[in-house]
Amino acid sequence: MRLILMGVSGSGKTTLGEDLAAKTGWPFLDGDDFHTPEARAKMAAGLGLSDGDRQPWLLRLRAELLAHPQVILACSSLRRSYRDVLRVLDTRFIFLDVPPRLLLARLQERGDHYAHADLLPSQLDTLEPPDRDEADVMTLHVTPQDSPADLTRLALAALGLPHAR
Repeated sequence: MRLILMGVSGSGKTTLGEDLAAKTGWPFLDGDDFHTPEARAKMAAGLGLSDGDRQPWLLRLRAELLAHPQVILACSSLRRSYRDVLRVLDTRFIFLDVPPRLLLARLQERGDHYAHADLLPSQLDTLEPPDRDEADVMTLHVTPQDSPADLTRLALAALGLPHAR
């Protein structure tokens, strides 16, 4: 299985991905690591990426997915068209649906990332929540009370992997 953790900046993709990788033994890839320096600079300036900015990034991520039969990828996958690029054999998505106020609080707390709180409105405007016909996408509704361990347990159960290592 290839698993993509999707959602806007601050939704917890990386934290959940690292936890799931530790539980499953699968490699973890953070989509942020595959952005170009130009894309990082644009986001650090508070500017959202265009579809043109994202296309080469998505193609790099698709190649990484194809190179790994079992992998966990943290990638915003904000639009359906982006998810379509990433849909390769045996791919599943988990959408981390987080209330905007919680996202803002998280982004304001993190200072070591190029995607700051001022990027959130652009991310939310771009987000196309999964359609009902996207059967390969499951949604985890995240609350302020959910710990990373809670979300890991929920994700493993949703994937049918409750007894991962």
